[in-house]
Amino acid sequence: MCRLFGAISTHSIDADYLLRTAPHSLLRQSDIDKKRKQGDGWGVGWFEKGRPRVFKSPKPMYRDKLLVRRAGVRASGRALIGHVRWASNPLKLKRSELIGLAHTQPFVHGKWMFAHNGTVYIPKEVAAQMGRWRKYIKGKNDSEVLFYWLMKYLHRAKNPVQAVRQCIQGIHHIWDGCKKSYPIYHFPYHGLNWVLSDGETLLAFCYADPRGFGKSKALCRSKQRYYQLQRQVSRHGVIVASEPLDDRAHWQGFRHGELLITQRQGKRLITRRAQVV
Repeated sequence: MCRLFGAISTHSIDADYLLRTAPHSLLRQSDIDKKRKQGDGWGVGWFEKGRPRVFKSPKPMYRDKLLVRRAGVRASGRALIGHVRWASNPLKLKRSELIGLAHTQPFVHGKWMFAHNGTVYIPKEVAAQMGRWRKYIKGKNDSEVLFYWLMKYLHRAKNPVQAVRQCIQGIHHIWDGCKKSYPIYHFPYHGLNWVLSDGETLLAFCYADPRGFGKSKALCRSKQRYYQLQRQVSRHGVIVASEPLDDRAHWQGFRHGELLITQRQGKRLITRRAQVV
């Protein structure tokens, strides 16, 4: 699995803090648990004049500290997404096929940037139902399949809540037709935690599977459940992260199945929450 953050603000965000210098930065999370190292690539994305920019590496983040420092300086702006990868492998690929820039997050399409923590067990089946969106898939990553599956619904739904709900329903509809081929799985995915931004809006969704968060614990906090996204909300900024990035008291956990929607409107942010599942 992976760790991630998404941030949006009315002011420029300190990317170096989120990536590297915070007490529980992505760099710190990448190897704090020696049994669950996040060693399969990392990346950070930001926006310049409304266009997404990314800085990515397929190397383990904890062995790439010079590039992490450079990325922290280079990434700037009022919306950021960061990701460190512990690769899922539902297609049972060789490691040489699993690791590389094409598989490293964040992913970008048009004005949108996306990062995911979890596994979609049926990426081939989902991609086969993607229509025109299938041609955009560049790698062999189930997270990239989820990204374009979500894009498909965002481009035709009336609002983000409807899009996310239809996205999940669509996966389950496909699952109903193929689950006999996957007797070891109870559901078509485990982990649909993701962040998505176009620079003016940040969407963050928190969902493990229909059973709930489960018993696995976070990397830095033994009392936090692994898939429970955390948020820090103020008048001037919102940060969503797999784990609290520091020890300040105002981090709050997401509800299971909750979507957080934050939009920049002039010099202020408008944030609302919706229960999708």
